[in-house]
Amino acid sequence: MITFVNKTEEGFQEQLDNFLTKAASYPNLGLSATKLTNLRKDWELNRSLIQCTKSGMTYMNGIYAFKNILRKGGNLGIMPTIPELPPIPAITNGGMEKRFRDIIQDAVRSPAMTLAIAKDLGIVATDTSSKKNAVDVKPSFKIKYSSGGHPLIVWKKGPFEGIEIQKSNDGINFSKLDRDYKPDYIDKSDLPAPATAEVWFYRIIYLVNETEHQGQWSDVQKISVGG
Repeated sequence: MITFVNKTEEGFQEQLDNFLTKAASYPNLGLSATKLTNLRKDWELNRSLIQCTKSGMTYMNGIYAFKNILRKGGNLGIMPTIPELPPIPAITNGGMEKRFRDIIQDAVRSPAMTLAIAKDLGIVATDTSSKKNAVDVKPSFKIKYSSGGHPLIVWKKGPFEGIEIQKSNDGINFSKLDRDYKPDYIDKSDLPAPATAEVWFYRIIYLVNETEHQGQWSDVQKISVGG
């Protein structure tokens, strides 16, 4: 049985949450209550730090857009304010991923473990070497600024033909922006009017047979852009 740990920040957090929520349903696995408790503390701390990171990135993107307006001219408006961060839970020790991997191995070594249980716990690796076996594949990507200030979507092609990119101005209502068959992609949409800034949200999904969606939508990423 090939196990896996999600490589993305939010994916890893979701995997931990799923595992911790469902592990109690399988007492026959004999997992250590102490290890599960400590892992829950890791999860709570990591959740808080992810929230802090998102707030910090939004603030920094806003500052970057503010700086661009200062350089190019226009009404600066109100400078972004430093966000109020959530309370930080008890600090644990470094090595959260190793502790998770250890308890995964404890589960796998249990005589009561089955493939169905492993799938329910979300610890079975998905074979993405073949498009036919990639029904659950979830792409990841990063957003940077291109030389012209437009968002640059950095993604990896893997065994797939390309991606469909959807865009939103509110992070909820998405519409198709484009399809891309060769990394990376620059969103050349018109930038906001001078002296203004906006937050643009993106998500992607892999394509097969040129236009067919494969797997799941990625986690949503966002970036601030200024005119």
